[in-house]
Amino acid sequence: MILRPETRSAAANHAFVPAWEAVARAEKTRSAKYHLVRQPDHARVSGEIVQHLAIAGAPPVDDDIVRGISLHDEGWAAFDEGRERLHATPANYSSANIAVDREGRPLAFLDIKAGDFLRAWQGSIDSAEAVAPIAALIVSGHFCRLGKFGIGMAAYSKDDAQSVREFLASEEQRQCRLLRLQSRGESEVQYWTDVLQFCDLLSLYLCCGSEERVEFPQRIGPHGETVRLQVQGEVFVLTPSLFAKEVEFSVEAHPYPADAGVASTTLAWRVG
Repeated sequence: MILRPETRSAAANHAFVPAWEAVARAEKTRSAKYHLVRQPDHARVSGEIVQHLAIAGAPPVDDDIVRGISLHDEGWAAFDEGRERLHATPANYSSANIAVDREGRPLAFLDIKAGDFLRAWQGSIDSAEAVAPIAALIVSGHFCRLGKFGIGMAAYSKDDAQSVREFLASEEQRQCRLLRLQSRGESEVQYWTDVLQFCDLLSLYLCCGSEERVEFPQRIGPHGETVRLQVQGEVFVLTPSLFAKEVEFSVEAHPYPADAGVASTTLAWRVG
């Protein structure tokens, strides 16, 4: 689940900060009220973002790429909808079947332990593989990068680190098999994995409600430059712009605690 706290997270200063840092700050902010965005819904926003990219010299976007990016968090659906419960992550459940901590705060995706997120990751990759080899390649590559980053940062317990290493080994075999089933070279697969991660991070930033000035680690601009974002009035402005024109994105969000008579609301943003 992605948390959008009613209380805005406090920016460290007015400088540009890494986009992941801004997202993490928002997810850790405690608030009396939140809007909750389910991860498969956020992923669909990521798929809409890639459809609007207009980057000079970039390979053309095709339907398999769009569908893969749109499904990259599909494995979280059962958890976020309450149809499947967390086993490795300490959690209580609200009357609406929302996973919460002992103080009643909804659990964000960053709170989930390896025994649960690995199941979601694998389910997401399986959903992408049902679409096309390239879809699964980039989704698998995305989660392998996250797993390697977590190990490098010593973010896991000893047992969880071993589980992540086993996941990485399994996915390496899958990627070798899938690479032979499609025509793109390794460099283009890596490029589309970068694009997925940019679209994912931009969508997470929008969904979490941050308005900090941020910069993205993916160098997908026309000249490989750093892409930055800042809010100007009511528009989220990218520099350099990656769209041919201003685009509006939206997602369904659910109030927490539940608001009587309001099951969900629509969050919308203009990005240019």
